[in-house]
Amino acid sequence: MTALRSRRPRPTPRALDPDQRTVVLIRVLLGFESVLYSVLTPVLPHYEHAFGASKPAIGVLVAAYPAGMIPGALLGGWIATRAGVRRTTALGLLLFTGAIVAFGFGSDIVTLDGLRFVQGIACGCIWGGGLAWVIAISPPERRGAMLGSVFASAIFGTLVGPVLGTFAVATGTGVVFACVGGVSLGLTAWTLQHPEPPRAALGAGAPLRVLAKDPRIAIGCWLILLEAGTIGAAGTLLPLRLSRFGASDVAIGVTFVLASLLALRVNPAVGRLVDRRGILLPLSAGLGAMAVLLVLLPLPRSPLVLAGLTVLTLGGPLTAFGLPAVSIMTDAIERIGAALAFGSMLFNLAWATGETIGAPAAASVSRATSDAVPLAALGALMLATLLVVRLGRGQLEVGTEPVRSSGASPSVSS
Repeated sequence: MTALRSRRPRPTPRALDPDQRTVVLIRVLLGFESVLYSVLTPVLPHYEHAFGASKPAIGVLVAAYPAGMIPGALLGGWIATRAGVRRTTALGLLLFTGAIVAFGFGSDIVTLDGLRFVQGIACGCIWGGGLAWVIAISPPERRGAMLGSVFASAIFGTLVGPVLGTFAVATGTGVVFACVGGVSLGLTAWTLQHPEPPRAALGAGAPLRVLAKDPRIAIGCWLILLEAGTIGAAGTLLPLRLSRFGASDVAIGVTFVLASLLALRVNPAVGRLVDRRGILLPLSAGLGAMAVLLVLLPLPRSPLVLAGLTVLTLGGPLTAFGLPAVSIMTDAIERIGAALAFGSMLFNLAWATGETIGAPAAASVSRATSDAVPLAALGALMLATLLVVRLGRGQLEVGTEPVRSSGASPSVSS
């Protein structure tokens, strides 16, 4: 009894404030979208055999999703600046619902291409609304960490996606994707329960054409495009390469799950490092390490060694320059005084363009030569980008210029 009397009551957990609840929402939504993005990886060999699809045809299927993101990014940016980020995000979820359910029952490769394209349009709206929403409510001094947590949730979705894809192959795509559509409807209802951020927090001053004149926007877009192109190329070549060396569909799925698990641990750490040390250290390390690993990827002939190298490449340094790129772009947009929705739109356009080019280009070049050629070319681009970043490091450091009034013409300090 004495022991019972001496116990102190446990403190009641503090309720999350509205901004924290919104961040949780966006983390869930972007994680969900990433599940549907990455679900295709272990299903590619299944579609290759079921429909007799060639490697370029599989590349087109992979590229259809990011290709849809291009009009989706423009649509999402346009809606977000007029109707708000909440409605933009909800519209994307509704579009996703119809497209993913129909995808589960697709019976030919052309139909699947079209439905993946529609899903990409929906993705552009979800990211266009969600990313601008988070940036608007994030304190600048903690933005890297908050974006790191949001991106980590998206990476977690890519971890779950291959598991779902493997399950869909084993049990049937129709039932699995119909259930996913039901989840999407529930998330739409949850999104509409959250308040729209204040219009002032979203920015609206400078027009979009002003951003095109800022070299920081250009390098940020290029870094995102390069990362996405690498993911598109690797996501097409490596599953087929693993399958050719004898890896099962389950083993391929496990490989990409492990890569996502590693990235899940790396990404928040990169965000905290950006807040403390700036963008140059993680950016330089990521570009240099990726250049080396991309050249090494075609060498292994053992599926186990290739799987291990795939996990290291996609889960480690490839995650180390996406967040610095977003930080460069966001800082430039805020200092110019443009709408944050433009930033998420440019992010989506760069990402979509990279993956749209990366997957089919890598597949076509590989078919004409070998897997080593497109991977080595990407490695060379990493080294060239690293050189540009080091030469222009004074211009790229986030927060080194005084804030300009809204709508002012941008200039870059030397």
